[in-house]
Amino acid sequence: MSLLHSNAHNTIHSRYGLALGFVAVRERDDRLLLTAVTQINQGGPQAVIDDEQAVVVANLNLDAGKKAMYMSDFFAAHSFFDHGISYLRLRREYWNEHYDLSLELFNLAAKCAFMNAEHDSLKMLTDQIMHNAKCFEDKFQAISVTVTLLNWSGNVPAAVELIRTTLSSLDEELPSAVTPTVIKKHLDNTKKQLALLTDDTLLSYLTMVDPSKLFAVQLLVKLYGSLTLIGEGAATPIISCRVIQLSLTYGMSPHSPSAFAQYGSYLALIGDEFEEGYRYVKFALSLMKKLPSRAHDGSTLFWSTHTRIYIEPMQSSIECYLDAYKAHMKSGNTYAVASSSMYNNCCLWSGKELNAVVDSMKDTMKESKYHKNFVVLTLMMPMFRVALRLIGQSDAPASQQDNLTNAFGETFSEGDNAGKYATLLHAMYFAKLSEALLFRELNEAEDAAEKYFSVDRLVGLPPVMFFGKL
Repeated sequence: MSLLHSNAHNTIHSRYGLALGFVAVRERDDRLLLTAVTQINQGGPQAVIDDEQAVVVANLNLDAGKKAMYMSDFFAAHSFFDHGISYLRLRREYWNEHYDLSLELFNLAAKCAFMNAEHDSLKMLTDQIMHNAKCFEDKFQAISVTVTLLNWSGNVPAAVELIRTTLSSLDEELPSAVTPTVIKKHLDNTKKQLALLTDDTLLSYLTMVDPSKLFAVQLLVKLYGSLTLIGEGAATPIISCRVIQLSLTYGMSPHSPSAFAQYGSYLALIGDEFEEGYRYVKFALSLMKKLPSRAHDGSTLFWSTHTRIYIEPMQSSIECYLDAYKAHMKSGNTYAVASSSMYNNCCLWSGKELNAVVDSMKDTMKESKYHKNFVVLTLMMPMFRVALRLIGQSDAPASQQDNLTNAFGETFSEGDNAGKYATLLHAMYFAKLSEALLFRELNEAEDAAEKYFSVDRLVGLPPVMFFGKL
């Protein structure tokens, strides 16, 4: 009797919620929509009348999830998308019969699962997408998520290989040999193209619509960071030039501002062309405001700040890293932790109050472990130990980081991770050199300096790069 009463109660809730949902859609009332769909979901799939109603409810959950994402509530959004999938599953052939709806629900659920660090759910969702997607384009976001997981887990070469293979499938090949002549050719061609265009002209370009080119640009921007990590920074100017060329040919994409910021940073920090580089960093920020690129604003702010801390007052410009972090978090971009890492390190060297810096570093490392972003964790640990020593604390808590597993279940070791990639070695030796100089340990400083300068300084990511030309 109790069970029957419960089922009847849930059915009433679902029907009432369904009626509210129709009203919410008609009236475009977002708050009412979230309330209505929550009511419906209390009844669950067993409360719907038939398959047709199940599809209607799945669509309502999709709409509610999108509204929750817009409000940056990714846990609620994931719940809505998950419920939407559960209603769809009432139909055995839901991927075939309701393909577009299924693809969108699974892609958005995967995005939320990634943001919420629900990696088991994420892998299940991406596996389903890869298995059921009808064309290569529909696999794009699942591939992109896999690239990020590989990067964070410390398997950057595998991420680079996946990007290169995918780009090849999109007919986007990078030069097999990266020589100074090849780099100069790409830079010169890009400079000539841009020299003919004012900022206003560039801002008036149409928006890129070709799906394959959009995804190619997204992967190229990711490849820029991945190659820097593994010490192949020589190819980075070719990548940013290629994205700019694609943008000039096919229109500006949401990732174009990041590419212009990367290009400007390269000109300024590597080519010593500060005026020209700063121009394109400022243009990237203007383009970011013009394009509907909310999900990628954090990346543009992140890359542009690398140059801004050289040219603008450091104490104020480093706050742009914090702005990047906030923009990432607001849009559900999991690269937020990289922005907070940069912010913390710059705060240490710009004279911020040490105890506050240490607390902020602890929060960022906790977030890195939560998301299993062990590359950022490895980058942070050496400088965190320096900060702890500066305030007279033991580094024991900082060294207990080896009993962790990445998103693929592999054991994480800070030492092994640091030894894999030039940027991580660069960060580690820079921290050791700084510590030895601060505490006047001259023998240790000499040893650290020799190791530090044995690593190609151009591979370092700011704020390491910030001190790369001392």
